Amino acid sequence: MMDAAVEWAKEYGDVLGTVGFLFALTTVVLTNGKVILQRMKGETVSMVSPGAITVGSTTGNTTGTEIVDAPSLAPDYGGKAAVAVVPPKELGEIDDHFAAGLADDIIADLQQAGFATPDFVAVAQQSAAGASPQEIARQMSVSHVLTSSIRRQDRKLRVTVQLVDPSGAVLWSDRYNTEGDDLMAIQEHIANQVALDVATFVKPGSALRDPSTGRTFRTRDEALEAVSSPKSRLVALMLCIPPLGIFGVHRFYVGRPYTGLLYIPTAGLFAFGWIIDTILITIGMFADGRGRPVRIWQPDPLKQLSDKP
Repeated sequence: MMDAAVEWAKEYGDVLGTVGFLFALTTVVLTNGKVILQRMKGETVSMVSPGAITVGSTTGNTTGTEIVDAPSLAPDYGGKAAVAVVPPKELGEIDDHFAAGLADDIIADLQQAGFATPDFVAVAQQSAAGASPQEIARQMSVSHVLTSSIRRQDRKLRVTVQLVDPSGAVLWSDRYNTEGDDLMAIQEHIANQVALDVATFVKPGSALRDPSTGRTFRTRDEALEAVSSPKSRLVALMLCIPPLGIFGVHRFYVGRPYTGLLYIPTAGLFAFGWIIDTILITIGMFADGRGRPVRIWQPDPLKQLSDKP
């Protein structure tokens, strides 16, 4: 009986090896294909938790083929937080050029406060074409858009401003009331107050942003944690060591129990699946049960607990 089995294995061994390899490769592609493709294309994985930090600024686009572990710094604005200023809306009869002059002064004061601002003409063109603040934020790669309106009653002026993020949420708003005939002084006063208030609410400086979701982060570590699995890459790699890895223990750990069960009777999908998993975990391309890459060697234990259903 054993001799017959050995002879059969010798005759069909190549076929079995090929089938096993294809089977393992298919499983890996189905469970990790998205992460592998995104990182080989140099894209940022967009699996961000709802509670991710959203204070920060901008980013440019990544070009070329590289592995990206977190959103990159914003080259277009010199690493500064960027705020797009939309031309103020005039509600009623407003003095000629007052709105344009106010926008210019706000931009100047924002830059003096340490912020970057995109080209005002480009923002105005998008606004005139009907683009919403969140669309302007995404098209101009900024984290905040400042909108405003102007009303006048006799010698009194009221300017209302809103700070909008790429999701369309109004993060902050305020109104500024002035009175007088010196329009340049009024413009200067309001612009200075707006810049000071924005600087209090949004800290200027280096920031990170995930372009696919619009979420922004103050540090690279925050961005990396937000788009990565809370599972430990080190633990996953240790569990991949034989014989545990052959029986898919690492897959149970990262939240893929069904393929883990499949590994048990197939000895890690004929060992091919186990080998590929080991390589993917080592280079940080292995995905957990929610499609997030397992790439942080020692994640925050509290984050692991909060990830449990």
